[in-house]
Amino acid sequence: MKIWTHRYELKPKSAARAVRQGALLKVEWFAGQIGYSDLHPWPEFGEMPLEEHLKTLKAVDFSPLVENSLGFNYLDREFRWLKRSAFLGLILPRSHRLIENIGQVEAQQLFEWHGEGFTHVKVKLGDSLKIETEALTQLVCSSPMLWRLDLNGKLNSTEFTVWWNALDQAVKARIDFVEDPVSDGELLIRGPWAMDWKPLLTAPVRVIKPTRDGTEELGRFQRVVFTHSMDHPLGQACSAWAAARYYAQKPKQKEICGLADPGIYEPGEFSLAWPSPGPRMKPTEGTGFGFDEQLAALPWERVL
Repeated sequence: MKIWTHRYELKPKSAARAVRQGALLKVEWFAGQIGYSDLHPWPEFGEMPLEEHLKTLKAVDFSPLVENSLGFNYLDREFRWLKRSAFLGLILPRSHRLIENIGQVEAQQLFEWHGEGFTHVKVKLGDSLKIETEALTQLVCSSPMLWRLDLNGKLNSTEFTVWWNALDQAVKARIDFVEDPVSDGELLIRGPWAMDWKPLLTAPVRVIKPTRDGTEELGRFQRVVFTHSMDHPLGQACSAWAAARYYAQKPKQKEICGLADPGIYEPGEFSLAWPSPGPRMKPTEGTGFGFDEQLAALPWERVL
């Protein structure tokens, strides 16, 4: 096995967001068979920084995130060796529309997105919850969208229960689910809770990021919603493939997912090569998980 890396940066359009760092992996498995994958850690959520993951790669003592990346790499190798796209015969699920700041969205924008085919929007809350809730109430009552709220575990169970109980019933009726509602993993009240980063036994919905999450225990959830890690477009393509394959095997469980380009980064060669306006994504072009020309043009550093 031979391994190369290409470090990259994803530069946000907003100055309020930090530059994201990751690395693409190029692996020669055997007989000249090459695969590509993405390695994109989120230290903010407790993962090791990129340098630590790369050390485990060089030491051949892989971190779980590296192991997951190499799993996709091996799949990519197989499709490229066969000279076929990984997406052949698969239908990508539709996606919701991500809202970065609920205070900067007006009802007219929601109607325009609805006209483009979006039926669900997702927004992160919890920084200024009172102000955000006021904006949410106004938008819910003046738009046709269903809402997915992500609290990222910023509230404890008592704080969340107080907030949820005070929420208008008309607003609750338009909420598809609340993702990571609490920080402490305990929530006695029942509701449309979704588990992503924070373990929550009472959650009927699992939000899964295939480039870092396993799929072994999905059977205990009523609903499974795929999303990506706001990572490199190659990583996003891997997540889209995993979602399409999962729903092809379980068509009755198909969901609106979070797989579209989040639109938060400055465009680059990879994102420009995979334009997917609207809620329906198209497959990448090329073999494997795509981006043949872009990957071939990158400088690579041998690490193993």
